Amino acid sequence: MAKRGASSGRISVKTTVRRNSPQTTAAQTSSRAGSGNVTRVTRGGTERHTVDQGSGKRAPGRSRGMGLRTKFMLVLAGVTVVVLVGLGASMATTTNRFLFSQKQQDGIEIARVAAQLGLAVNDRLNADLQRLKRNGASDGETATELITQAEKNLESYLMNAKTWGDNLDVSDIIAVRFAKAGDFLGGRGIGEKEDSNAPVTKRFPRLYIAKTGNDLALPDNIKVYEATIDVKGVFKPIYRFNIRLDHPGLQQDAEVRVDIAAQSVKQVSSNLYLIITVAVLVSIGVVIAIANWLAGNITKPVYLLLKDMQVVARGNLVHQTKPHSNDEIGVLAVEFNKMTQNLAAAQSALVENEKAEYELSLAREVQRQLLPADAPQLRGYDTAAFYQGAKAVSGDYFDIIPLGPGLWGFIVADVSGKGIPGSMVMAVTRTIVRLVANKHGPRAAETLKETNRLIAKQIKRGMFVTAFYAILEEATGIITYASAGHNPMIVYRAASKTCELASTKGIAIGFNEGPIFDKTIHDARISLNQGDAILLYTDGFPEAMNEKNEEFGDDRFVRTAAHFGAQESRALISGLVGEIAKHRGSAEQSDDLTIITLRKTA
Repeated sequence: MAKRGASSGRISVKTTVRRNSPQTTAAQTSSRAGSGNVTRVTRGGTERHTVDQGSGKRAPGRSRGMGLRTKFMLVLAGVTVVVLVGLGASMATTTNRFLFSQKQQDGIEIARVAAQLGLAVNDRLNADLQRLKRNGASDGETATELITQAEKNLESYLMNAKTWGDNLDVSDIIAVRFAKAGDFLGGRGIGEKEDSNAPVTKRFPRLYIAKTGNDLALPDNIKVYEATIDVKGVFKPIYRFNIRLDHPGLQQDAEVRVDIAAQSVKQVSSNLYLIITVAVLVSIGVVIAIANWLAGNITKPVYLLLKDMQVVARGNLVHQTKPHSNDEIGVLAVEFNKMTQNLAAAQSALVENEKAEYELSLAREVQRQLLPADAPQLRGYDTAAFYQGAKAVSGDYFDIIPLGPGLWGFIVADVSGKGIPGSMVMAVTRTIVRLVANKHGPRAAETLKETNRLIAKQIKRGMFVTAFYAILEEATGIITYASAGHNPMIVYRAASKTCELASTKGIAIGFNEGPIFDKTIHDARISLNQGDAILLYTDGFPEAMNEKNEEFGDDRFVRTAAHFGAQESRALISGLVGEIAKHRGSAEQSDDLTIITLRKTA
């Protein structure tokens, strides 16, 4: 029966090794839901692990930079603002260019019309004068009257073209004047007679034609300027158009000058810029509001998930988040819930492991407290004991009991249970054996029978104890023994340097409360001569496993005992333990190693 035990070994002179105070209680290892404190007893003392279960004492981590929502809103708003400003500037520039070019184009057309009108009046006047001359009229007054009337007609035509009737003067035309155009047209027109009070600030050699969308180079006979005119001490911007008059009878540099106010265009341009600016600003505000709303809708699931993460980060692993969207954030929330569930399960497993380890530490402590502190020194005999536990705790124990003058009991037992239950059964077995052994003295079988009757009623179903009990009479070297389902005792004979097995066919303690057990248990005796030795051991020796899951084996163990049998008890045990270690190699120790040796030296 392979059972597991504590993790240290020694040949007994001092067999008690204390890891922790036996007063350590289960309360020290409790895993409380609120605090998550876990204390475990280890070889060097106690270790405390604290798992924060939502105490709220630790503030959640906060981002020191801008939040995701702010970044998203700023990026969205920034891109939109740049686009709107670009569109607004482009629209304003294009519209402004169109307005100014249209105004200039209209001015050129007005100047050309005025030129044609002036030339037409001039031709009509010349025709009338020629007719008058042909008719032989030499009256100067008649010619003067014709010229005066022609001048009035020209100015009337121009004025009527400028005004809208009923003295409604809303035209941008400031002046229309003919220059260097002969006696009649020279200096005629409306508006300012001189152009010296309108200094030119800019000339336009090209003109944008909105109809074609292209710039057109102005011909040599058309000149367009930007100037300012002094009107009663107020300087106003104007466009000046000079159209050369290519007409017979006129000087080569004859031209018509048209001044058109540019204030209306500039006012419209200013208003346009203002409207576009206001529209862009309003649009920016609307875009920021929409971006904020949109960013909120997009980042809200992230924010809510972050809040839930902070709750979990404070230790509340049972907290679950709710997916607030069906996109990647929703998938992340679902996976986050899976992660917290796995963490909760892992933490629960950790707590259970800590509890189990603590129970094992208590069981080890109980087990070690029950082992003899020293092997007794018997006159004429050499005794030694060894115990080396495996990782877990099983119920192996040994004891050397003084039964009276010259009478000693040696017992090795193996309890089937593990952990706290196995340790408790072992403690009860040890106590009962010590009480009953002194009552029955040299009767080994009676000791085991009464022990069985007392224990069978106390342990739960399925648990049992195997034991080998041997009683030594110092004076005679006689060994009286009985076995309760345990490994046989090995007897080394010095004379033949061989080993023999000594056992009785008994069943384990706890299987039956009395009749059946009593029938299988009986005493047997052997006698030790000088140099002979006995070995009482548990199944951890013959059942030791190597990396290939191969047992050391009973026969091999007996042969090994015979090989080291001639040595003193300590050396014998060291040799056996060393051979077991070689066989096991790097494999983990699977069961306790417990052994008592007794050698007759005289």
